[in-house]
Amino acid sequence: MHYCLVTYGSRGDIQPFIALALGLMANGHTVTLAAPGNFKPLADSYGVNIHPLYGDVEMLVNSPLMMKCISTGSNITFVRSMLKETHNMRGPLFDGICEACKTADAIIVVNTCIFYVAAIGEKFNKKWLIVQLNPPMIPTKAFPMLMFDLPDISWLNPYSYKIINSILWQVSKKDNAEFRQRIGLAPLKGSLYHKIIRDKVPMIHAYSPELITKPFDWEEHFNISGFFTLPKITDDKNLPIALPDGLTEWLNAGTKPLYIGFGSIPFPDEKKLAGMINDILAISAIRIVYCLGWSPLSELKPHPNLFIVRQADHGWLLPKCSAAVIHGGIGTVAAVLKAGIPAIVASIFVDQPAWGKIIQQKKMGVHIPWRKLSANTVLKALKKMEQSPIAETIKEVSSRVNKEDGVGAAVKMIEEYCG
Repeated sequence: MHYCLVTYGSRGDIQPFIALALGLMANGHTVTLAAPGNFKPLADSYGVNIHPLYGDVEMLVNSPLMMKCISTGSNITFVRSMLKETHNMRGPLFDGICEACKTADAIIVVNTCIFYVAAIGEKFNKKWLIVQLNPPMIPTKAFPMLMFDLPDISWLNPYSYKIINSILWQVSKKDNAEFRQRIGLAPLKGSLYHKIIRDKVPMIHAYSPELITKPFDWEEHFNISGFFTLPKITDDKNLPIALPDGLTEWLNAGTKPLYIGFGSIPFPDEKKLAGMINDILAISAIRIVYCLGWSPLSELKPHPNLFIVRQADHGWLLPKCSAAVIHGGIGTVAAVLKAGIPAIVASIFVDQPAWGKIIQQKKMGVHIPWRKLSANTVLKALKKMEQSPIAETIKEVSSRVNKEDGVGAAVKMIEEYCG
């Protein structure tokens, strides 16, 4: 069977789909990955066929406008800006997704791209499924919509989803009507979210039930699979192929370091982050490995206890660290849990505060919103994690997470639905 996997966003939105592509390919299926063109080298390194989509997300995220939005820490401001940016490139983006899906038998799409794929699936009579990388958007009594700070009241919880989904539909329905018109479909009379529920479109939540357990009132076609994890690419010595020069020697020369990295979300205040790292190095004996990701090179003072890398294989590096300071994107959260080390989630926006709160509530780490991040708050958090049950809890959780096969579970669900 030929599957088209459609995803758009940062590395945290692309990497799980490459893992899923490999799982489907291992079962004999043909896969086309429709994703931003700047991720072609990553897809190529795993032998996954990519159909490059319009736009460079790294350039977009690092633009002055988006950096200003990120610095506000406001979900509403960021979502509004992202909707504006995607609206401006909707034509070539929609055309690219259409072209990628043309020869596919079925489509698997990230939750943020459903407005494109829903129209394509309906027009060309193709089965399609959703992979959800953010906290759930399906109404439940078990908890309110987690991406917003709402009270947990059982009878009221379902309404939080209906309200937020209604708002998202109101700001997106004009573009959705345009997509449908481009391929000869009439506009929807109601909300696409209602149609998804009514049509029983399967939704696979690609994270561990250790974070969120499947609610008791979800229907059978809504599932939580476990993380979609990429296999390691290593050389004949079982070392990452892109291992930075000198890193192994530096790691072996002292105690386990603290990992600091914010992945493909630039840290909103470069000077604040550099100051925090410099202060930790000045007042403690802690060693730090700092991963730049998509952040610009900070003005950090050279220090023997500091090693800077542009990017890192989290599956290889994090188990060699004592703890991690991360932004709380689900990809890095998965890597930390698998490594069995506690996390300080310095959340910025979108789904990150939700994951940070869950990590703290479940005693897997500490949540510190980025504005409160400092050498003092980090050192206090590290001390707390040493004295509390966090270290023990994270080891137990890690053991269970590493036994999960999220990709395998998802492939089974997909094959059962698509035949």
